[in-house]
Amino acid sequence: MPARGENKTPVCEQCGAPLPTLTGEGGCLNCLLTAGMEPDGAEEISPPEESATRFYQHYEILTRPDGTRWELGRGAMGVTYKARDVNLDTFVALKIINARFSARPDARRRFLQEAQAAARLRHPNVASVFHFGTINTLPDPAGAVSTPEENADAGDCFYAMEFIEGETLEARLRRSGPLPPVLALEIGLEVARALAAAEKRGLVHRDLKPSNIMLAAEDEGAPPNVPSDRGGEAWVKVIDFGLAKLAPEEKDSSRPRHFFGTLAFASPEQIHARTVDSRSDIYSLGATLWYACTGKVPFPQKTESDQAAAERSAPLPVAQLTERGVPAPMVALLRSMLSSNPRGRPRSAVELGQALQRCLDFLTGVEPRRGLPARRARKWALAGGLALAVSVVGLAVFLVLALSSPNEKSIAVLPFRNLSSDPANAFFAEGVQDDLLSRLVKIHDLKVISRLATARYRADAPRDVPEIGRELGVRHLLEGSLRRSGDHVYVHVALIDTVNGNEVWSEGYDRKVADAINLQGELATDIAEALDAELSPQESKRVLATTTRNPDAFVLYLRGRKFENSLTFAISDYEAANLLYNQAITLDPGFAMAHARLASTLGFLYRYRGPSADLKKRAYAEAREALRLAPDLGEAHLASGLCFYRIDRDFDQALPELEKARRLLPNDTEAECFIAYIHRRRGDWREARAGLERSLTRDPGNVTYQEELYTTAYLLRDWPGAERNAIRAEALGPQQPLLKVQRALVDLWKGGDLVPLQKVFAAMPAYGDAEGILAWQRWDAAMVARDFTAAQAAIDSFPFDTLSSVYSAPVPKSYLEGCIALAEGDTAGAKEKFESARPAYEAEVLAHPGDALRHARLGLLYAYMGRKADAIREGTRAVELLPVDKDAFDGPEELSNLALIHARVGDADQAISIVESLLRMPGGVFFYEASMSLWELRLRWQWDPLRSDPRFQKILAAPEPATVF
Repeated sequence: MPARGENKTPVCEQCGAPLPTLTGEGGCLNCLLTAGMEPDGAEEISPPEESATRFYQHYEILTRPDGTRWELGRGAMGVTYKARDVNLDTFVALKIINARFSARPDARRRFLQEAQAAARLRHPNVASVFHFGTINTLPDPAGAVSTPEENADAGDCFYAMEFIEGETLEARLRRSGPLPPVLALEIGLEVARALAAAEKRGLVHRDLKPSNIMLAAEDEGAPPNVPSDRGGEAWVKVIDFGLAKLAPEEKDSSRPRHFFGTLAFASPEQIHARTVDSRSDIYSLGATLWYACTGKVPFPQKTESDQAAAERSAPLPVAQLTERGVPAPMVALLRSMLSSNPRGRPRSAVELGQALQRCLDFLTGVEPRRGLPARRARKWALAGGLALAVSVVGLAVFLVLALSSPNEKSIAVLPFRNLSSDPANAFFAEGVQDDLLSRLVKIHDLKVISRLATARYRADAPRDVPEIGRELGVRHLLEGSLRRSGDHVYVHVALIDTVNGNEVWSEGYDRKVADAINLQGELATDIAEALDAELSPQESKRVLATTTRNPDAFVLYLRGRKFENSLTFAISDYEAANLLYNQAITLDPGFAMAHARLASTLGFLYRYRGPSADLKKRAYAEAREALRLAPDLGEAHLASGLCFYRIDRDFDQALPELEKARRLLPNDTEAECFIAYIHRRRGDWREARAGLERSLTRDPGNVTYQEELYTTAYLLRDWPGAERNAIRAEALGPQQPLLKVQRALVDLWKGGDLVPLQKVFAAMPAYGDAEGILAWQRWDAAMVARDFTAAQAAIDSFPFDTLSSVYSAPVPKSYLEGCIALAEGDTAGAKEKFESARPAYEAEVLAHPGDALRHARLGLLYAYMGRKADAIREGTRAVELLPVDKDAFDGPEELSNLALIHARVGDADQAISIVESLLRMPGGVFFYEASMSLWELRLRWQWDPLRSDPRFQKILAAPEPATVF
């Protein structure tokens, strides 16, 4: 055993703080945290005089065993102590204005203002401020009661906030060293939620750093680690929120403005004393997470703020992250958070939270419900196992009957196993599988199942080969594994006969990453040869074609495909794909496949994020460039067709491009599926349904095709068909909550039964997705049931002020609250809420004047507000933009909305006339307020103005008329 004095814990030479695990270029964390607080060598921060009272009103500062005050932390503004509320006998954190500022009335007033701002910020991830007080105030001779501002001017200020059992992130890092990436991401996600709450109130923390992030202990007295499951309770708390740093009084006004904050974690704009917003806090959180993962800060400069700001423009030392094994997706996210230009960072804390959640999902391999912490997502996944097994049994019965004799040359490529030590390489394994499929579908002599259909057979789960073969209707499965080490990629694949389970063929491939670009073409030809499939010379050329010669561009493309292939179809995923494809094209402008996928992605964003002239221009430009580079590229023709379909609804132009894509990609059913969609929008419902059924026969297990058959059935008011297809879709995608909702909606449409829908929502988490679809549906179901308490609860459970993407357009929460008030008869409350929502709705119409949906929603808002002329104008404009004869799929929705507008403004004749025609017309049934099913007309509060009209009563009393098509 070494003698005492040997093997000492290293300490910082400057401040003497212990450095147990965090030595190196990053320097001492204590120095980093205190640097920048005092400009130009000003005096050290001094606490209040120790001889002063320990009692601040009914709060007593506690002392440690050695008699010193129990200090919790200090900053430029004040010192925080552990204290006791003597009235309630509970612990609090008591912050007292620093002695250096206590004599300054302006500082005391600012201290009050900042405490008030922090107190208004109520959020589970923010330490609550609940009391502000002063001591040593002078009594008013006249006995008048002083205001808080007057008290702040007169005495010493303090405020009390929530005391958190646990430790700061700073203390955790000192105790155990750098964190694993997953743990750092989970902490970052909770901090981002706090920033999002602050962002809504216009607050900027301005000093986010490890010492201002508290990690709550699992149990009192236990060391605070990541709780295994706190039942949704926040375990990360941000402290000192909104406390601006005050400069000393300037004696010379000509001196430049000083920087206040913590230099090592501050953004360039903060260092330059420029105006900051939430993106400055995003930078600070990025620096904090960097430090949490590496034990170093990206820019360790501790003096001279101008020099430090200049350093922020230098390249980030990414090697620090890679040396610690930080996965590539997290590296990319940190790079964006630490962009020297605020425009290069996530645009908001909400967007940052979504990016952190995607990165966390990627690293953990979990398919979480949107908005849930990963720990709870894993719990939900386990709870859903039994439902999955039951659903698959029912699905198997259907598929066995439909698919009794698989084609000898049929194949499904299952998700590849990632054997790399770095879990971030999972995207590379998925990308290789996806690229291999993109080549196999070009071979006419094969039957190839889509990636969407095989996605549910996870690489890390046991596989029943014969069962999968029967479910997918294929004779062969390809299983593979991939290991990426340095610049080498090792791939092993095996072709398995699903009838007898025998391995037909297997092969291993050892390639450099630069050569892996061509690996999938070689693999595809080897598989075709093993299955004795014939390739024409043209097919062989297309299968073996080199997509790009730039390995970095190829990797970016594979990452983009991962987001584009997301089963959630979230807009944020397509925005991520957009960025990655653009980066790939920057590296290789001749990358035709990347141009094609980018065009398709931009077309999707145009349709579902909102019409945009810029998106339209870029989408068509990318499609043209893909065709110029590779005229025979099937994906380029598909992208071109999708642009015509999604952007201009120009079906005459779209069809020839989709037909070319179908010929060039004989095994890819996507083109055939979109041709069916065109038939549906043209009103050829029978051909549309037949085309979707053909697509599903060729690609069984494709949940999208099954869901579209469900959609076609309910638009035709074929309730048995809708129910049948909803059950099958739910069995194919049991992890998708929206499919459960769709199944339960059939019971409402066909018989007015709301109980199944209520049970579905009762079994779901209160907050299900960041874009608001499930929140909208939960609210709408409660409104149909006239359960206004449940409707308000659905709104309250959604953490943002706006549901960002409810069927392609944002909806302010104030609009939903206005509907509740109106339905309850509170016209004054409804008017206030609708007036609050009106600017956002009007701004959306101004930004997207050609979008029918936005005009329709604005028209209905005006109708609820009693603005008759404006309501009819906007509702009529929506119908003009999207008439039924132009689009039989969406057109009836706008007409249904116009009928409801007429009903709300007192035009009963027009409303009833439109309703009578719509009930016999396909379409008009959807997940929205004016949905045109008979039972919804009977139940929905929106139609109450017509209930006393005998003509409307006759409609409601009669059976549902047959839909004519």
